[in-house]
Amino acid sequence: MKLGLIVFLLAFTIRFINLYFLDLDVQTYIIEDQKLYWEWALKGAYLPWGDISLSLLSERMPGAFFVLELLQRITDQNLFFVLVFQSIIDSFTCVIIFNCAGLINKKYQLYTGLFACFSPLMIIISSQILSDTIFLFTFSSCLFFLLKFIYKNDSYYSLYLSALFLGVSTFIRAATFPLIFLSIPIIYLVIRSYRSSNKKIFISLIAFVLISLIPVSYRWVNNIIYHDTYSLTSQSGSHVAYWMVPGVLSISQNLDRKSSVDFVNREINKIGGLTNSPYKDSKTMLNISKEILSNESLFYISYAWLRSSALNIIASPILIDSRVRNMTHPSFAQEGNIIKWVKSIIANKESLIYLNILLLSSILSLFSGLAFIIGYCIFFKSNFYLSIISIFIIMFFCLITGPTLSPKYCLPYLPIILYLQAISTDKLFLFIKKRKYR
Repeated sequence: MKLGLIVFLLAFTIRFINLYFLDLDVQTYIIEDQKLYWEWALKGAYLPWGDISLSLLSERMPGAFFVLELLQRITDQNLFFVLVFQSIIDSFTCVIIFNCAGLINKKYQLYTGLFACFSPLMIIISSQILSDTIFLFTFSSCLFFLLKFIYKNDSYYSLYLSALFLGVSTFIRAATFPLIFLSIPIIYLVIRSYRSSNKKIFISLIAFVLISLIPVSYRWVNNIIYHDTYSLTSQSGSHVAYWMVPGVLSISQNLDRKSSVDFVNREINKIGGLTNSPYKDSKTMLNISKEILSNESLFYISYAWLRSSALNIIASPILIDSRVRNMTHPSFAQEGNIIKWVKSIIANKESLIYLNILLLSSILSLFSGLAFIIGYCIFFKSNFYLSIISIFIIMFFCLITGPTLSPKYCLPYLPIILYLQAISTDKLFLFIKKRKYR
């Protein structure tokens, strides 16, 4: 309990100091997707009195907007205090990650908690107006209660709380929706290991699925009835067409992002273009994307996915910090090709400071990559079943993210990465201690 409190206070102190050194002017600080979240919340998105069009609302899940609308009301739309509240939530997430590690192996608990406190990705994301912080809190809570059910042989309340938090995380971000159903075999094997009766197993599985679906049931049923789709949002089509496809084409055809997007749009226009019906347009973009990718080599597609997944894990989150992003440098999103992007940075004298930060962060990334590999190898030997579940979770999120480069895309499985880094750190200190003793 005392260590958990120390983790919370340390995490919050670090995040508060970070906020103190940010220029939190709403007009200049909030950009891109942050602006969307802030303005939609001001306009009462997903509330009965909101004035956002339904076609736009179909692109996102309501959960994060409800939280942000509440924080705006509590703080009288003060950005600094909104982010302070968000930092408190993120600090609780650090404690949850700390407790998750303790359930698996007490030896790595403190290291994992400290890595969470000092995680650049969590610190940076908690200072941005996005859905990431509240999503990580709810999804980490889901993992905690699932681990508690597995390791403590706890009552079924832990399992059902895990289901509830999985449903809430889906209400915030639709990415976890398939996990409600993909979790069934894992839950089945866990309950089966307790030698429960078939009747109890069946009831538990049904309860898990139903509880998980409760938070998103209205949205899901409404989409099935009125939009003839089992998807929760209409965003999947645009994500695949304008992010996944360009990620592959940047490798296979050496196209930058703009050229790739123009190519996709030309293919869409050939079949009549978009209709301003969000779910119908999403299906159109998905079909066109499938057709484009079907003409690409499996090697290029696999390489694009694997490269992006690996880089997202080891890339330094410092590069997505607003202070670093505001430095003079070429845009990677526009270039698309990582080699050309680096060359353009080197060639541009005005990007010298950004280049130095990039080099420093690349060195730190080596630790992340090695710690991930070494930690997983040790974890695999010591805890085979949980290591398989962990890699399944990582592969799931890598698959739906696609060949899109940004460190923030590894946020859902960051607790796993931090635990693997903790294992590697413990073994490193043990190695140094033995060498010193000898």
